[in-house]
Amino acid sequence: MTGRKTAMDQRAQEIFGVACRLLCEMGYERASIRDLAEAVGMTKAGLYYYFKSKEELLFLILDSYMDDLLAGMEEITARIADPEERLKAYIRFQVERYCEDTYRSKLIINDENCLSGEWFQTVKDKQRRYLSYWRATLERFGQKRGRPIDHLSAHVMLLIGMCNWIYQWYHPEGELRPPELADLIFRRFTLGLDG
Repeated sequence: MTGRKTAMDQRAQEIFGVACRLLCEMGYERASIRDLAEAVGMTKAGLYYYFKSKEELLFLILDSYMDDLLAGMEEITARIADPEERLKAYIRFQVERYCEDTYRSKLIINDENCLSGEWFQTVKDKQRRYLSYWRATLERFGQKRGRPIDHLSAHVMLLIGMCNWIYQWYHPEGELRPPELADLIFRRFTLGLDG
């Protein structure tokens, strides 16, 4: 039974990977189950063995992405106490996550609103938890510098926007490597806080 379960898990991961690429390239609304079935060489009925609907598939993709983001933030938070160093690590993590997981990074930005009901709420709750890491660290960063940050929530969203929006223009193989981009984002953002 273990061999069969492993083969099923591998096939599910294959489907998941192809679905991430296909949904990202075509967009959730345009991509069909038929498109996915053709891309993985299965029938539509065979795909429904692994998930019940296209929306459930999107949920599984986005929910697992948020789990990965939260695990990364939790690890950084536990490892780094200094708010400045932690903020730098968060930015590096976000940039690296995009570079390593481009499809899910784009899907969370472009297609999260295609979810409904409990699935939408589950992803949103995890996003709020994710934002809370940034908020607490940015608040401590301002306190450490002796300058509390006005409009903290707006600054959190500005910083995350700087990190997330790289999907529109950034190519990791270009002249600016991911660690350099992360440092640039940190410097530009913190210089902006100074005035």
